[in-house]
Amino acid sequence: MVEFIAGAHVSSSGGIFNAIGNGAEIEAEAIQIFASPPQTWRQTNHKPEAIEKFKTLHTDSDIGEVWIHNIYLANLAAEDPEQLKKSIDSVQFAMRIADAIGAEGVVLHTGSHKGRGMDAVADQVTDALIEILRDAPGTAVLALEDMAGQGGQIGKEFGELGLLLNRVKSDRLQVCLDTAHAFAAGYDIGNTEGVEISMTEFDREIGLDHLAVIHANDSKIELGGLRDRHENIGEGHIGMTGFEAITAHPAFEGKAFLLEVPGFEDNDGKAHGPDLENVNRLKRLRAATAVAV
Repeated sequence: MVEFIAGAHVSSSGGIFNAIGNGAEIEAEAIQIFASPPQTWRQTNHKPEAIEKFKTLHTDSDIGEVWIHNIYLANLAAEDPEQLKKSIDSVQFAMRIADAIGAEGVVLHTGSHKGRGMDAVADQVTDALIEILRDAPGTAVLALEDMAGQGGQIGKEFGELGLLLNRVKSDRLQVCLDTAHAFAAGYDIGNTEGVEISMTEFDREIGLDHLAVIHANDSKIELGGLRDRHENIGEGHIGMTGFEAITAHPAFEGKAFLLEVPGFEDNDGKAHGPDLENVNRLKRLRAATAVAV
């Protein structure tokens, strides 16, 4: 039996502490938030009283792990020095907030080499990661996310992330596995055999001991389609069969599965991101695995 944690990305709009209530509303057991608006460089000023309220509400809730997702603009492989500095600053800020609220860590899209190749940017990205971790307070980890592969994204192959971990050599540098990204990158996790093959490669290139957290997303994109388009659990090309195989694999024991899905339409015909139905689908998968065992 694989006892993973059913969680979701939730809004913290109006105050970082609102994330706890938003997570509880959809019965999430773990949450992920943005510490700042993801499409801007502006860093949100989280006042001390907001941080303390978050911590109090978290302690009083049934929510366990908390993760922060860094902004999307960051690119540690950026050619422009100013963009590189802004990128490093954004991750350092997220790491400071993670420490302040007691989060497990920060998930990062490492960046894109823009077609130059990994060899051309490996030294720069390594130096940036070392600088970030050197200055990061506390014990929160930095989890590099695997990517779908469009536009020269770093992390299409597990080996690219393994290269960075081997160069940085820090216990605080880990990996976030996004199921939709992996599938779009060509890892066939839509069936039991494919999951086993994929996770064997992950273990060889990165090490399962470096797998920190999961982004649980179905894929609107076909296998190897190299685009990042998330779908509700069981409704995409990975499908329920794929998620049955994923959630039954021992590599995911004890990991937080964080939904980043569009959600199902409500009575008004609107979808509101990760929702109760998607959380419940993860919980039903977990229960089915327990029965099967």
